[in-house]
Amino acid sequence: MYDVTIKAQGIEDRGYHCKDGAELRTLVYGVFRAQGEPVKNDTDLIGEIVSACSAADIGGTGSVGAGDCTVTVAQVEDWTEFSCHGHESVSVGLGETVKCDGTCRPRRLFNRAALLDLVEALDGAELDASGGCGACGVEAGQMCVACKKCNCERHDRCVRPAVGAVAE
Repeated sequence: MYDVTIKAQGIEDRGYHCKDGAELRTLVYGVFRAQGEPVKNDTDLIGEIVSACSAADIGGTGSVGAGDCTVTVAQVEDWTEFSCHGHESVSVGLGETVKCDGTCRPRRLFNRAALLDLVEALDGAELDASGGCGACGVEAGQMCVACKKCNCERHDRCVRPAVGAVAE
């Protein structure tokens, strides 16, 4: 089991879990898909993924470049289907107790919903970087002609230019 973090400029790091190298490969290919980038060399990419898994398996961390994103991989020591930071022991009934603080939750897997969420976040970050607004999906050239603001702002008081006027 691996803790996986997807990092890209302009978005918050996104954490997921992969049970093995096959799920990690699916995640990395999904990150490429989310950016609309083709994989240039499958053999090299699979080699990078295997190398990242190996680095994580020996107690470190590994990383894979996926277009403009970086996928960082670290090994999870005690793997279960759920992630709970409150459990003291899994040996319940053998004289040990379980202390759960109620934070049990399923581990986050990179599924179709996560892929769509990543696509939206990357698109929003790209719009923000180009002068647009990622929150409302407006490109820089689509801002209000009168006030130069996006759709996140109210434009009730904007005085629109006369028909035929040239925008600056």
